[in-house]
Amino acid sequence: MKREDVLRSTPYPMLIGGREVASVSGKTFATYDPSNGRKLADVCEAGPEDVDRAVAAAYDAFHGPWRDVLPKDRSRMLMKLARLLESKVEAMSWLECYDAGKPIAASRAWLNGAPGTLEYYAGILLGLAGETLDVSDRTLFDYTVREPLGVCGLIVPWNFPLSIALLKMAPALAAGNCVVVKPSEVTPLSTVELGTLVAEAGFPPGVVNIVNGPGDPVGMALVRDPRVAKISFTGGTVTGKKIFREAASTVKRLTLELGGKSASLVFADADLGKAVGVAYNDMVRNSGQVCGACTRLLLHESIADAFIEALAAKLRPLRIGLPDDPATEMGPLVSPVQLARVTDYLEIGRNEGANIESYSDPRSRPELAGGCYIAPTLIRGATNAMRVAREEIFGPVLTVIRFGSEEEAVRIANDSSYGLAACVFTSDASRAMRMTRSLSAGTVCVNTGVRSSVDAPFGGFRESGLGKERGKEALLDDTQIKNVRYGLA
Repeated sequence: MKREDVLRSTPYPMLIGGREVASVSGKTFATYDPSNGRKLADVCEAGPEDVDRAVAAAYDAFHGPWRDVLPKDRSRMLMKLARLLESKVEAMSWLECYDAGKPIAASRAWLNGAPGTLEYYAGILLGLAGETLDVSDRTLFDYTVREPLGVCGLIVPWNFPLSIALLKMAPALAAGNCVVVKPSEVTPLSTVELGTLVAEAGFPPGVVNIVNGPGDPVGMALVRDPRVAKISFTGGTVTGKKIFREAASTVKRLTLELGGKSASLVFADADLGKAVGVAYNDMVRNSGQVCGACTRLLLHESIADAFIEALAAKLRPLRIGLPDDPATEMGPLVSPVQLARVTDYLEIGRNEGANIESYSDPRSRPELAGGCYIAPTLIRGATNAMRVAREEIFGPVLTVIRFGSEEEAVRIANDSSYGLAACVFTSDASRAMRMTRSLSAGTVCVNTGVRSSVDAPFGGFRESGLGKERGKEALLDDTQIKNVRYGLA
């Protein structure tokens, strides 16, 4: 689709109380196509007054019509929204292609699964229930009920905007909450368009609200509002820590899906073809802008050279190009800010004594020169003490570290402030099981890459965050348990 077929000619609005509205101040901000640096659209920018209006609308809806909606009717609304979204997947795919720089083939592949998120929570919400307890006091009948929290503030990142907005919205709505969504100011367009489908799906006004703008002040206004019962945030660890501190003043519930520096451990007996394919995918998928990617590549010293040669052979013919070209396999980074960040880390690696090996020079091509392109890059000769091995780079970059023994591999992998995910490649089943026990990460994958799905929990240890997204755990995290003790005597 052409840009004019999917982009609005007027500023993208907010959704407050069931209506598309501009900000009180009338301010807007621009979004840009990362493939060429050109302006895409204007977006209404929220201020504190707009956040207050959105939270008030959600609070009134929760204490009004939404609280009495039956679970089966919430399920029907989510299924209706899934069907409406299904009819818009092609347009949404093109919108994210232009707004986030995603190759159109990959954008379609990711968003084809988006309606399934709504379907999953529409199904499992019908099993949401408390339990009866056989307590020690026979004069009591004791049971629990699961209740919604109230208003949930959902702060969405720029790398998978619509997919992650749904992963936050669906369980919150399924549990009976109302939501205020803040998409990233870098890639807000697809989430705004999702808002147009909410009323048609039958959700009462105020149940879903969307406010646009930067994390501070817009996101932090949500965090500080005492009427907001929970914040779900996906993004950087530094911002996550700030939210953690601010949320303490009102003791909010939190789900924080933060940074990662996940390790992929490849042993001498591994299927190298499979392991190389996963490493390649971690570099190329979304231009490496994936929190769960294994960006520390730990290779047994006996196979390290052969592995790197095979990976390089896959990277050299990689088709880097314009996102709207169906043949493009890797597009640009999301913004000039992200390009500068990744470029700075490559210079840090050089200064630390590592070897920087890039595969192609996309910016030398005239049609790509104005975009945020960078070549896939291996940082070789690294140690785990280097900044490029300890800090999240978030681009098509892998840091290569060699190891000699199983114990050394585990020590290196666990020597990190993060603990989001890990991969193990080995044909030794006993070693694989030892690794799953020894590796300190929220998700451990054996002989496969880190794959997340809506029906399995995802979330990290340590500075990678709190709580879980996806799976029934996300639904439970959006509820609170009330204990009822009924006197029989």
